[in-house]
Amino acid sequence: MSSDNIVTQARELHESCRLAGSVENELLTLPDPMITWLVMVLRQESSPAPDASAEEWERLLQYLRSHWISPALYWHIRQLPDECRPPDQVMNTLHHLWLHAEIQTIRAGRQIKQVVEALEAAGIPVLLLKGPALARTVYPSPAMRQGSDIDLLIRYEDMKRCEGIMAALGYACPAKTAEQSPHSAHHQNFYPAAEGGPFVIEMHWRLDCGFGLAPKNLVADIFCRSIRVTSDDVTFSTLSVEDHLLYQSFHMACQHCSATRLSWICDIALLSRQVPDVVGWERLLPLSVERNCRLSLESAVSMAEFWTGLSLPPEVQDTALWPKPSLTEERAWALAMRRSGSIPASVRLSLRGIPDTRGKMKYLYRFVFPHADTMHTYSHGNGRLRLPLAYVRRWMLVFQYI
Repeated sequence: MSSDNIVTQARELHESCRLAGSVENELLTLPDPMITWLVMVLRQESSPAPDASAEEWERLLQYLRSHWISPALYWHIRQLPDECRPPDQVMNTLHHLWLHAEIQTIRAGRQIKQVVEALEAAGIPVLLLKGPALARTVYPSPAMRQGSDIDLLIRYEDMKRCEGIMAALGYACPAKTAEQSPHSAHHQNFYPAAEGGPFVIEMHWRLDCGFGLAPKNLVADIFCRSIRVTSDDVTFSTLSVEDHLLYQSFHMACQHCSATRLSWICDIALLSRQVPDVVGWERLLPLSVERNCRLSLESAVSMAEFWTGLSLPPEVQDTALWPKPSLTEERAWALAMRRSGSIPASVRLSLRGIPDTRGKMKYLYRFVFPHADTMHTYSHGNGRLRLPLAYVRRWMLVFQYI
């Protein structure tokens, strides 16, 4: 396949699910030969390194920061012939990033072990989600899969006890989102003390981020199907392969459709390869409709096929033959594709997950006047005008998108 075809496909593929970066699809502004080479590396296919300037290689490294993919890229490049590798300076940078990733993996493992053991000792079931779990289950080396935080799932009714346990471990929780926004929010942040670890803990109580798409008993069902994993550094419970694939597909293609990371695309590829056969896929597809993530799965798989060379069983390769998505999902999907640049679309999407009129009115009030605990991003200094000025700064930012 020619370089022109690959780059054209990439740009068409990411018209709706845009790639992460300081601007949309920043990665696709690189020279065409460099984009082609990057695709070939992620597909683990040999392709001569492009004849690029030092500045262009530096741009590639800079743009990849948003995708958390550099350690995995280094892993793949090391296995390529010399003519397929970038200049020595770039390889040295990637090697240093790999060493840093190994250190961060050790730190994350210690932090996960401490928190998971404390919660389980208190009788609180907890599942490790996304990057840290996948790093220890589907990747050849945990250092290949880096992330910016640690995601855990607990039951909503356990959040109060969880807050006490996390406080005892030295974590601060400035915004009690589970109490303040139980239907429109989906996780609560716990910030470690300086010596507690480098990662924020995102404690989830739902997986559909408040869009009203998940079946009522989804969290309970997921806990019933969870699997136990013993890795080199920590023992934990996590989602089954099927549950993780559907969750990651929704998280990437619907929830974060304006900032898609290459690391998430690699997650989809590796999880998809864990679905054992066509029977597994034929069982998975109706489940994606039931959970209102059928469109997310199709989009996620399409991205994984392009970037990683993923190949589904022939019987399920034609997505036109997949079960049709629900009308509920189609309506939510249309709003999700517009929400990053449309405040009304974002508000309408959030309102879908709130079950009663009183809750909807509270959400709208809190949209205009967020809880003071959540306004630290917009606050500067002290004094009586600190909070009113913070609201003004936020409103000015919001009005840019209306």
